[in-house]
Amino acid sequence: MKLLTVITICALPLLLLSPGGMCIIEGTEVDPHSRPYMVYLSANCGGALIKENWVLTAAHCYRNGFVYAVLGTHAINKNENEQQIIEIEEQMVHRDYNSVSYANNLMLVKLSEKATINQYVQMLPLPTSEVDSPADTSCRIAGWGKTEYNGNPAEALQEVNVKVISNEECNGTDSYNGILTPSMMCAGEQNGGKDVCQGDGGGPLICNEIYTGIASFGVECGKKNFPGVYTRLTDDYLDWIKGVTQY
Repeated sequence: MKLLTVITICALPLLLLSPGGMCIIEGTEVDPHSRPYMVYLSANCGGALIKENWVLTAAHCYRNGFVYAVLGTHAINKNENEQQIIEIEEQMVHRDYNSVSYANNLMLVKLSEKATINQYVQMLPLPTSEVDSPADTSCRIAGWGKTEYNGNPAEALQEVNVKVISNEECNGTDSYNGILTPSMMCAGEQNGGKDVCQGDGGGPLICNEIYTGIASFGVECGKKNFPGVYTRLTDDYLDWIKGVTQY
């Protein structure tokens, strides 16, 4: 169970932001190994393999001590022949990450060895530049997180289709009330329903088949007026990612 961060914001006296924001709500199980770029992190997060030994995820997924990544997995609680379990060598949190506001919520994870690329483990290409994703753009997000707010984690990889919601609407007084920055974006359903939840944080948001964002936070899961919030892969972030990883 994730810890909830309580912050006070203007007309929203108690806005409970849940890092990862997200279980896959109203999603469906994907075909086994059909999302070979997905990585499960032992910090109870998702991520995407972007190079043989680099995973992109959310900064709130940082953990001390022994941590590892599982690649090529479908059901994380089963021993699958396709799995590659690799220890994490280094966690590089973005220098401007704010653990209260979740601004700049991204992290690079260096694996202790290169993954073996095959039909079960593949890399998700980064966009060449920041992607413009206007309202109603179709996206998808996958993860092993909870399938309802107070429920249990998914036994196998789930995915849900969501729509981009404009920051203007998502920052409204009935929603996030101005806390979203230009480097954040919303996706889900404004009336509630389809969303991500605890355990899905760090997973890749793919819009029009392009890696567009990273699952960051939300209020509960699938809650009306509070769709999931994602870190947008801006040009500045892409420059940082490519510089660190020598992409």
